[in-house]
Amino acid sequence: MLRTVTISVIIGTFLIGSYYVVAASYVQPEQQNKLSVALSDIQPGLTYEKFIGLDENEKSFLVQTMPSSARNLILEEARDRPSFAAESKDIMTEISGSSELRMIKLTPISGVKGYDAGGEAAVYVSGKNTFLRLQDFGIASGIDQKLYLTKDGTIETGIEIGSLRASQGDQNYDISGIDHDTYNTLVIYSKPFGLYYGYAKFIKPES
Repeated sequence: MLRTVTISVIIGTFLIGSYYVVAASYVQPEQQNKLSVALSDIQPGLTYEKFIGLDENEKSFLVQTMPSSARNLILEEARDRPSFAAESKDIMTEISGSSELRMIKLTPISGVKGYDAGGEAAVYVSGKNTFLRLQDFGIASGIDQKLYLTKDGTIETGIEIGSLRASQGDQNYDISGIDHDTYNTLVIYSKPFGLYYGYAKFIKPES
């Protein structure tokens, strides 16, 4: 009798555990299926990968015409796909051809409107070149995130530096020729979605 009860308990525990494992495995496919359906409704055959591959103007047009629920699903998928970089400071001296490397400005990076961001933005001088370096950097991953140096924190007063290379990790950008005293506020912005993700206002380090 005791043996029968023990076997029953073991079988029951196994079945319950199996149910939760199987159920959990369907959570992510279900989310992806919602996104697939939403994208197909926007444009037959459109997938997340195909959407990412569109040029910026095509993305912007689709984002403006799609329902907000589809936009949210795309942004959720982007957040689940972080990218990584690990660029050394030595890259800056290699580009400049100089052994000199001085940090002249440093400031923390903050998130905007609920988006997480952290790390530091620094301005380095090496020879005749000036660089922006993101270090210990992390930000919510998005789509077509770009870096701007601006006068007041809006892209309308800014100069585009280029695309953000990764949402996590150290990375360097050549900003030679840009007056970083005038354009002293860094912003990270997605044009297709019209979203500001992060900013940093430069300050000079204490001497």
